[in-house]
Amino acid sequence: MSDTDWTSTEQVAAAAGVHPATITRWVRRGVLPEPQAVWGGRYGRLTRWPPQAPEQARWVKAKLEAGFTFMEIAALLARGEFLPTTPEEPQGG
Repeated sequence: MSDTDWTSTEQVAAAAGVHPATITRWVRRGVLPEPQAVWGGRYGRLTRWPPQAPEQARWVKAKLEAGFTFMEIAALLARGEFLPTTPEEPQGG
């Protein structure tokens, strides 16, 4: 995965319309993937998220708004209910 394949905590939070601290709580609840922490030089510790994290955060928020509990959402994830969309490959020609 290249550096451009990752997103920031702020981008994940913005995608779901929640505060970045909420994203951290959702990771602890097991409904978002663990981010990768990297050293950002003078910027300190940075967190990088896999490309499907913003979409998964939107999905989690929709499930919460529909009345699902975190345990139910985690069970749905374990069963493979969340399937990230994959960007279409550019067609050559």
